[in-house]
Amino acid sequence: MTEVILVIVLATIGVAAVIVYVSRRGQTPPQHQDLRPYIEGLKALLRGQDEQAFVKLKEAVTLDTENVDAYIRLGGILRRAKKPDQALQIHRDLTFRHNLTPEQKQEILTALYHDFMDLKDDASAIRAANEILTVNPNDRFALTALLRTHEKAEEWKEAAAIRRKLDKLDSLDSSRILALYKVFEGEELISQNEPHRARLFFKEAIHLDKMCLTAYLSIGDSYYTEKRLEDAIGYWTRIITVRPEMGHLVFERLKKGFFEVGRYGDYAETLTGLLQAYPTHLTARLELAYFMEKKGEMEAARDHYSAALDNHPDSMLAKLGLYRMHWGAGKREAADAVFKQIMKMAVKREAGSLRCRTCGLDVETMIWRCPRCKTVDSFEPVKS
Repeated sequence: MTEVILVIVLATIGVAAVIVYVSRRGQTPPQHQDLRPYIEGLKALLRGQDEQAFVKLKEAVTLDTENVDAYIRLGGILRRAKKPDQALQIHRDLTFRHNLTPEQKQEILTALYHDFMDLKDDASAIRAANEILTVNPNDRFALTALLRTHEKAEEWKEAAAIRRKLDKLDSLDSSRILALYKVFEGEELISQNEPHRARLFFKEAIHLDKMCLTAYLSIGDSYYTEKRLEDAIGYWTRIITVRPEMGHLVFERLKKGFFEVGRYGDYAETLTGLLQAYPTHLTARLELAYFMEKKGEMEAARDHYSAALDNHPDSMLAKLGLYRMHWGAGKREAADAVFKQIMKMAVKREAGSLRCRTCGLDVETMIWRCPRCKTVDSFEPVKS
């Protein structure tokens, strides 16, 4: 059955190749024109037989030097064969031809973009992508290529303009990514010691995406640097309001801020409020348990450790806390039982790492732009 399908596909390619060839030339080929090498070359490409395809396509351009598509494909074969310099020569020569159709110009420039990228000539690749847009301002390949380039170069305004255009073309909404661009612009201003201007960008980010956690973090951090502690606490606390499940991002900040303004008890109240809205929040439960333990309220601490284990029975930290509670209370048998459970779990790693879905980089704390591949908003939790 598979072989029958392949025969049908190859036959269809043969017919399509003739149609494409004739349409791109803009005229009917002479009766003596032999298209068989060209068609056989396309079929070989479909089968993944680059060497055979190269021979046939080379024969095709010998028979007809106007077969632009065959030249483009020859260059592609050379590039895949790790000969981008030779591919570049073929594709560049095509640009000097007259009477090229807009579609042919796009394909040649696209091929040149790939050649330059393989040659590590980013500047020339960018020029090729920009030239594609002079032929077709809505070319998605060129727009996407330039978007990646601007993101890599941290040119956020330019990246935002292209992403908005792609959104319009594809009826998408990239507000979340656009908000992160604003945050990145603000971070640049923070590095230039311009916190007031930076906060304007962070607030624009929140306007674009009310769930932009890094914007709240950045505003709070900038206020904290200026010793405006109440303002800092206010913005950090808003993260718990908009995304209670992500409240752990600000626990250490809030703990420090509340302590410095003499409101350490408010930290416990904040954790309690979070748990009322999100009872299964493990980190909040453990934080509150440890807070109570430090205050000497051991019974309350034990209750929180136990509650954590009710919802997260595999939590190593909760088991360690409960072990301390039993041991400190002189309950040796209960402590030993928990200790045995801990030993069984010791071979497993605690969940909580994050992985970039683009390049696979693992990190331990949440970041919004991959330091390796530069992809924005690409980290996801990794389940153990």
